[in-house]
Amino acid sequence: MSRYDFWQDDNSSSFNFPPTDTSPSDTFLRHATDLFNTLTEEEEQITRSLPILISQQSSKQDQVDLIEAYALELKIRNQEKMNLLDSFLSHEKSHSLQVRQLEQEIKKLKEEASAAKNMINKRINRIAGTLNATDVYDWIVDIGLITDISKSGWEVEFSEKFWSSWGKTMESQADSKGEVIVKNEPNIKNDAGNTSWDGAVVSVVGLYDKGKTFLLNNLTDSYLPSGKKVNTRGLSFKHVQMDTGTNLILLDTAGSYSPVKVLNEFSVAEKEATELFILDMVFEISDYFICVVNDFTSLDQRFLDKITRSLQNSSTKIFREVIVVHNLKDVEDENVINHIWETQVTQIYGSGSTQSTKVAANSPESNELVEKSVSWFKTDYSRHVCLANADSEIGQKLNPWTFSLLKYWLKAVFVPVNRPLSVVETVVSIIKSKISSYFKTPVEVQLINGQNPLKKIIICKNMSQSESLRLPQFSMDSSGFIISRPDSFIPAVDIIEDSAYKIYMDISGLSKEDILLTRQNVLTVVQGRRKKPNLNSPESARVIKQERKYGDFAISFKIPEQYERRWNSFEVKDGVLMIAYNKDEDEISKMQ
Repeated sequence: MSRYDFWQDDNSSSFNFPPTDTSPSDTFLRHATDLFNTLTEEEEQITRSLPILISQQSSKQDQVDLIEAYALELKIRNQEKMNLLDSFLSHEKSHSLQVRQLEQEIKKLKEEASAAKNMINKRINRIAGTLNATDVYDWIVDIGLITDISKSGWEVEFSEKFWSSWGKTMESQADSKGEVIVKNEPNIKNDAGNTSWDGAVVSVVGLYDKGKTFLLNNLTDSYLPSGKKVNTRGLSFKHVQMDTGTNLILLDTAGSYSPVKVLNEFSVAEKEATELFILDMVFEISDYFICVVNDFTSLDQRFLDKITRSLQNSSTKIFREVIVVHNLKDVEDENVINHIWETQVTQIYGSGSTQSTKVAANSPESNELVEKSVSWFKTDYSRHVCLANADSEIGQKLNPWTFSLLKYWLKAVFVPVNRPLSVVETVVSIIKSKISSYFKTPVEVQLINGQNPLKKIIICKNMSQSESLRLPQFSMDSSGFIISRPDSFIPAVDIIEDSAYKIYMDISGLSKEDILLTRQNVLTVVQGRRKKPNLNSPESARVIKQERKYGDFAISFKIPEQYERRWNSFEVKDGVLMIAYNKDEDEISKMQ
């Protein structure tokens, strides 16, 4: 111990403080401040004591030694204070760096929180039905009922983004009456113009409330309106670019078998005819089909069968397989999913086979890219994949990789080289060509300006307010069911070909004056009405049996090209209508 240790008191500092890299910031600053103050107080105490101590020394040498000891003590404390200041500055530098890093992290978190909030709001608005359809779709053809085209028309609504690139072209094509001139060419898909999109048309179809829009949202990271409070209207188009630059034109549709508002006895038949028309439009426009089902019922099977048969019979479709997505949105148990998959897919397609494809997707748990093998089932005409409840544990393990597989198919397997599609012209052109065949009568349609530039109307041309189109006597809905109007019937028909082409039709109770024959190019349309007789029965009479058919009928016949397009004769005899066509000699000579 130094001879001058009596200068230290019990409160003197040991000059040891916690390392800066292990102490929390506030603890270090508090300790450093206390230590600095202690060193300063000790210096002041030594300085105050020095004169007294010097006067108490008996010799000059002791005084010199005391002064040297004083200088050494001050030097030690100054050095400690300098070390303390260096540590403080070093800590401040480190702290400033940490603050900047924290500020960057906070900024990033705020941005992520803002993006998440926007996403949640969009999802809430989507599900609640408060998000405008044109906020997410590029344009929509709202086909409420097929017969509306002869009344108020079908409303066409454009997004502002779509209108900004297409509006000038549309306005320049409008005539003085407001009709938009739309090309009607058979190869309209090859005419790019200023209204074309690049990419294949991918349609998601299925029955009502199966999750079609949910699937589109996950395939394209979109925010298309979906949920219990939202019904997709008619035909809704959106042009998207997938993550590798592949362009797609998404076609979202109103689901088949949605609830019908019953206003009269024709409501159900009219709704089903509208759904059939929409499905035919979708089939004509689309390159690829994704069919969404939940439990795979016989109704779903018939719906799928209609699409696959149409694809196999088509001469224009390149890809002839349908992708079937089994959206088990209410299933959260892996064992239940395996049971459903086995009983509703693998067991009912005996000729099919289970396939496996390795794909990568971001894991919801780690947010890192993870590779997994996805099992799917292949038949001659379809590919089947499975989804589970999106919020369940099995959904987190299954869904991201299933969507990744679907994206892979669309990007690398199915979609051909991009080609331009004049989408508005194509849709209007197809409507023009199909609407007449639906109503069994010539119909001209036009696209006219609405109340504002973003809204147009597709409506019948040159049709007075008192006229309206009536449904044909029958049609086939999207599952293959025959539906009939309550006031219509279908006469029995025989067709015989010998030296002439002859059509025989049972029309008992009708005369030649009750029949109207019209010709549309190679089509002959036969129309008539059988009036219900007045039997003068009292109101209390009870109907025991009622099999006779009354009302309207309309049947079209395509006449073979080797016969003249106009009938040579038609007559009614003994309740039978006979229409005869002579051979077309010019056509026969060409064939020879």
